[in-house]
Amino acid sequence: MKKYLLSLCLLFCLSASDLVSQGIDKPIYQIVTYRDTTLLGTFNVELFPLIAPNHVHMFDSLVSTQFFDSTAFHRVVPGFVIQGGDPNTISGPMSTWGQGQPWQPTVNAEFNTVRHLRGILGAARDTDPNSATSQFYICVAPATFLDGNYTVYGKVTTGMSVVDTIVLSPRDVNDIPLQNISMFVTYIGVNDSVPAAPSLNAPADNSVNINNSQFFSWTAVPSAVMYTIQFSTDSLFTTIALEKTAGTNSVSATTLPGSATYFWRVKSTNGGHESVYSNVWKFTTLTGAVTLVTPVDSATNTFLNPVFDWLPIANADNYQLQVATAITFSGASTVFNQSGLTNTTQQIPALNPNTRYYWRVRSYNGTTAGYFSTRFTFETGTTTGIINAQQEDVIASIYPNPATQQLNVELKMKENAPLQMKLRDVQGKIVWSQEYKYSEELKVKIDISSFSKGLYLLDVQQGTYFNSEKVVVE
Repeated sequence: MKKYLLSLCLLFCLSASDLVSQGIDKPIYQIVTYRDTTLLGTFNVELFPLIAPNHVHMFDSLVSTQFFDSTAFHRVVPGFVIQGGDPNTISGPMSTWGQGQPWQPTVNAEFNTVRHLRGILGAARDTDPNSATSQFYICVAPATFLDGNYTVYGKVTTGMSVVDTIVLSPRDVNDIPLQNISMFVTYIGVNDSVPAAPSLNAPADNSVNINNSQFFSWTAVPSAVMYTIQFSTDSLFTTIALEKTAGTNSVSATTLPGSATYFWRVKSTNGGHESVYSNVWKFTTLTGAVTLVTPVDSATNTFLNPVFDWLPIANADNYQLQVATAITFSGASTVFNQSGLTNTTQQIPALNPNTRYYWRVRSYNGTTAGYFSTRFTFETGTTTGIINAQQEDVIASIYPNPATQQLNVELKMKENAPLQMKLRDVQGKIVWSQEYKYSEELKVKIDISSFSKGLYLLDVQQGTYFNSEKVVVE
């Protein structure tokens, strides 16, 4: 016992990065079972200190004090689990079996991606995820509906036939065996094996146009119970774009942005030690989702002939703009659907007044479709704006652009009417606004020294004239 307790101390003292390189031996326990006073059989379990260290520490502490000895498997459900470890099963009324005692220490959940397969050992709890104590269950069949909701921290390594015998014991309506099945648990050593590294399968190395529904797969490692997959934009994995764990030998990566080249690799863990990483492959994703600019999301009183504007995306050479009266963009609800747009600005005429519309943009590389943008909505007013070749006459110049401290704007007013200027970020939030009286020429200085770095839009409206120009703050 002393050897394993020392290992546990090392586990809690090591940093996360140390654990990746060091690992920790898996403790093994022998569980001897009796039906009443007759020996029923023996099975062994090993625990996963690298995956659920707190649960393993709890179990080991209880074994060291002989806490489990004479407790019973108080729940047997064929095709599902056996459950035991409640101190009430030693001498308490049967009505209290499974309820535990208030003096028992609890351990917080350590949910992980290890699958609930046959032979898996996990922590029993009540409705509070952090209420696990001494009770544990062993799956006699796959119970993957428990995945991610209960803490897995071990598995049966030998003697599964004894577990099968226990689960088939005659039972009452509450799944309590009619004859008492007690256990005696003893620490018998460690498993210090290191799992093999997986080999990557799909997508093939140097694949292109990978979308965000792609599943990445690799060879299954016999002793592995969990895998870690990493994605990086550099082959040395200096920075990690995404890291995920999986209980099977495949996983999707739906959050990876498009228009980029990624490198990926996988390592396996057997619950105590991790393998080295696999070989490294790379792939290039489809063109990414563009950022919509204007009309801003939830805009109101929009011109009936609005200009749609979005930011260019790397690797995209054309775009598709869709405008619809329904959130589904289906059937007759679509009022504009144009592909092959090579600019990131498009004006469409003659929308209906006082109507809610939805719009989105899809990127393309040649004829290969990329990702759709997020969806924006806006409501039209009753006014048609004059937005044409003359619009450049309203804003004579903007300088410097990019800017750091001050933005200078020179304008030539087109009508004898007040002029409204607004500066907003790409989320549509107005960060500066000002109204000016009519003047043939107007020079405006905007203090941007306190603005965050990024892209902004300068809106200028005078009567029916409207401009929206991109401004970069550095």
